[in-house]
Amino acid sequence: MSKERRTIEITPRLISPGGRITEVLESRGHECTYCQGNGYFWQENCYRERYKQECPVCKGSGRLDAVISIQWRASNDTGR
Repeated sequence: MSKERRTIEITPRLISPGGRITEVLESRGHECTYCQGNGYFWQENCYRERYKQECPVCKGSGRLDAVISIQWRASNDTGR
């Protein structure tokens, strides 16, 4: 099976001395790896009847969105 790879290239923005900048990037529509994009799993009840149970990770959508937070600061800044 072929896989799709998405690459994000990041470059620091102009920051004033002593400043910090936080950026948030979103990447939508990735296949849920827990249910392989189905959105459900087949289950059996006590009567051995099969039914679909919603995926607990993607909540039945089969898709996931990534939210990436990037904080820019000087490399000698200790986080204070």
